[in-house]
Amino acid sequence: MPFRTDEDLLLDLRGGQADSLGVLVSRWEAPLFRFVSRMVERPEDARDVCQETFLRVLDKADAFRDGARFSTWMYQIALNLCRDQARRKKRWGLLMVAPAVSDEGVPHEYAAPESAETDPAAALEETERQGAVRRALSRLPRDQREVLLLKEYEGLKFREIAGVLGVPESTVKSRMYAALDTMRTSLADLGVR
Repeated sequence: MPFRTDEDLLLDLRGGQADSLGVLVSRWEAPLFRFVSRMVERPEDARDVCQETFLRVLDKADAFRDGARFSTWMYQIALNLCRDQARRKKRWGLLMVAPAVSDEGVPHEYAAPESAETDPAAALEETERQGAVRRALSRLPRDQREVLLLKEYEGLKFREIAGVLGVPESTVKSRMYAALDTMRTSLADLGVR
């Protein structure tokens, strides 16, 4: 069977081929979970947001604009769901203190690969560096964290991030540079060079 692009699969889904959703889910469940788990507090919440994202993809397939990228559209849905969840938690007094960016509680198939490093001192240093990055990320304002995660962790281009967030590309770039500056300062404060 020839390779089908995400956009082709979504068009098939709109045409009633429900098995296309399964292919999209298998392609995107791990990257989507990694992204969402950096935006919400608990792994259970991340799984719920991912599931709801794919349900909305199925439900709103007819709203997908021809010529758009599936990944941009999917991340936009997921990000809106993350924001909705944060608003609900805030409303109920469960304000998120720091987003979960660790692999703790992440299903094995989504967890970061283990290091091939055999030197315990180097492994400890890497663990400490990753913890510092997580703490620095948690200090970023939400709008900067969203841009940084979409750019650096998900590999989206500024133009694509602008589409996900619904803001001009220049706004995305200014948020990115502000996020990098804040990260640099936070990491220096945490002793990471």
